Amino acid sequence: MVDKSIDAVDGKIVIAAINGEFTVKRLVKNFDETWVLRPENPEFPDINLHEDLELVIWGVVTSVIHSV
Repeated sequence: MVDKSIDAVDGKIVIAAINGEFTVKRLVKNFDETWVLRPENPEFPDINLHEDLELVIWGVVTSVIHSV
C-alpha cells in the first residue's frame, strides 16, 4: 500500500518515477547531503539523484501484501 500524504524522508521506501519510469526504492540522504534511491537488493546499483533527472515521488510505501 502507498500513502501519498506521508512525507518522503530519509529511510522511507518510496514509489518514484525517474524520467518517466517507475521504481520502488529506499530514499537515503548521504553524509555529504546528496540523495540516492537505494534498492533493497544489493545486486542492483543505487540511483544518485541530481538535477538532470526528472523525479516524481508518488508516495511512501506503508505495507506490502503478498499472495499465498
